[in-house]
Amino acid sequence: MTQTNDHWQRLAELHPTVLRFAKIQLRDDTLAEDIVQETFATALDKSAQFREDASLKTWVLTILKNKITDYFRRKKYTVSLDEMQEDNAAIDNAYNGCFDETGHWITPLSPGEWQQAPEEHARRSDFFRTLENCMYGLPEDTARIFYLREIMGLEIGEICNQFNISKDNCYVILHRARNGLRNCLQHRWFDLNT
Repeated sequence: MTQTNDHWQRLAELHPTVLRFAKIQLRDDTLAEDIVQETFATALDKSAQFREDASLKTWVLTILKNKITDYFRRKKYTVSLDEMQEDNAAIDNAYNGCFDETGHWITPLSPGEWQQAPEEHARRSDFFRTLENCMYGLPEDTARIFYLREIMGLEIGEICNQFNISKDNCYVILHRARNGLRNCLQHRWFDLNT
């Protein structure tokens, strides 16, 4: 029983981090709380499978990512590129030339390398908190599509099927998401930390 209590205590300490991650991805506080509860129930249920070769946080976030992916797979979205165009016009105009044909940042336009310093862990934590805030600034479906592709690693075809969009539309949305995140990070992180 002590081992179960210890495991529960360690999980409870992760709750704020896990909930924040879920809220960013789902943009629905109630749904995020529900999926986080499912995540913790699964983590407790399968605690014997946790092998300590990864951190508990990484293991729990992996369970959460799978729960979120399952949610998006069950739910179909219809995205109209026309509806998104107004939200994304400013992003496109400002940053069209920042990415090469494969969607990667052109080296001189990409953010600078992390400076090696003792505070690197704190800086990275601050950076990822800023990135989460920038994700909130994207249009909802844009953020979801970006998250599914870049964080969850779903294939373009699967995303297109879930959102009922063409591959061309998906690539446009991903391009706009990258531009929007770059713009936000430039102003909220890199300009302030140079």
